Amino acid sequence: MESILSISKALGEKNRLRVFLALMHTKELCVCEVGEFLGLAPATVSRHMSILCQAKLVDSQKRGKWVYYSIKPTVAPELLQWMQNSIVDSSLVAEDGKRIESLVREYQDKDCRKVCSSEER
Repeated sequence: MESILSISKALGEKNRLRVFLALMHTKELCVCEVGEFLGLAPATVSRHMSILCQAKLVDSQKRGKWVYYSIKPTVAPELLQWMQNSIVDSSLVAEDGKRIESLVREYQDKDCRKVCSSEER
């Protein structure tokens, strides 16, 4: 029962739900990408991502000084499918999908370390 409550609380906040849905469409996101996507400060992003990690929905991997997030492979496929089916008609999710694809391309075209470093200044 605790895991259901933890997952519900983690996904019950709009920014965490948005980033989780974005992760469903990408392999992984750097903390910089998440911050730019949500328009939040790095500390706020870290807090949101920590809650998703505690709910065992998201993995984090530190590479150098950057943290990358991805959906845990142990997340029930039924949950992912239910979420996918539930958002089919959402214009916000469609806009977010386009935005995250654009951000991922932008960060891939540039060295994420350079982009993240310039954001810190």
